[in-house]
Amino acid sequence: MKKTIRFAFLSVALAFGACNQTSINQIGDPVNSDDAVSVNVGMEAFTKENKAETVLFGKVAEVCQSEGCWFSFVTDDENVTVDFGDVFTVPKNIANKDLYAKGHFYRDTLEDRTIEIKFRATGVKFK
Repeated sequence: MKKTIRFAFLSVALAFGACNQTSINQIGDPVNSDDAVSVNVGMEAFTKENKAETVLFGKVAEVCQSEGCWFSFVTDDENVTVDFGDVFTVPKNIANKDLYAKGHFYRDTLEDRTIEIKFRATGVKFK
């Protein structure tokens, strides 16, 4: 009887795990990839027109290896850091992969008082 219960529990756990792994290509808010612009185009729109809300598409440069709490997109000039406001994390192995991020640009003042442009994502979608 104990073996039957253990087997049933294990089967259910594996089934849920398999469903979650194969169907998850999005984290956070839904991302409409049809609305996406490249990271460079998004940065240009933010700096010239102050257009903050957007869906970005680009290649991931690096990822926080302690928690997956941020990543950076590759750009023509300097990479853009993308954070999630402690709402979710991303897998640590997504460097060099393409993905979409929905959110907004913002200016962050650093300790040395320089201002860096960052992106706060409310959702990400893996290509």
